[in-house]
Amino acid sequence: MAYKFTFDISKLPKDLFIETYEFCESNPNIEETNDIAEKFVKKFDVDNLSGLTFDNAKMLIQDIIDIQLKNIHLRNYFDKSHKRALFLPHCCRKYMDSNCKAEFKIETSSYECRHCSNDCMVNQATKIAKTEGYDVYILPGASCLSKIFDKKRYEGVVGIACTDEIKLANSCLFKLKIPAQAIPLLKNGCAGTIFSVDTLRKILASTKIA
Repeated sequence: MAYKFTFDISKLPKDLFIETYEFCESNPNIEETNDIAEKFVKKFDVDNLSGLTFDNAKMLIQDIIDIQLKNIHLRNYFDKSHKRALFLPHCCRKYMDSNCKAEFKIETSSYECRHCSNDCMVNQATKIAKTEGYDVYILPGASCLSKIFDKKRYEGVVGIACTDEIKLANSCLFKLKIPAQAIPLLKNGCAGTIFSVDTLRKILASTKIA
């Protein structure tokens, strides 16, 4: 179920994300994450700094924790994969109009970056991924995945999206038995969304194609 709220946690203290990552690495088999999410929200004042209600902030942080735990569980399988793809959200493009020169591919319902803006997050991510041997798709939504997988077979996937879109994508990938590593957006919305390029770079660098 999609969030009924928008968020921007891109300016929250980096220690929040570091501690979240370290907690997941130390507790990979934890099943109930509600209490730890509440603890992080209170410790880092997530609701007040982000403008979210406490319940929405807790939901968001809990989803981020759950996604990281799933990344950990799938990491070994992902590391053994060869043919891989990176899926990017089209809302991370610098421009959402004709100023963006990305070409829409009807056969895969996705965009192909034409590298028109150096400071575009999609352009930066595409260049990093291509260097690492990934195919790259810029998607309007997770529902486009099945159309791509009908045409191409991948052994591993890296996906960037809202946490709710990641959960939708994971359902599709689970059925296809394709291991993934997911990177949640730090700012959602229909345009101007944000993710961590550094996190993407680290994931691609630490999981070289075999």
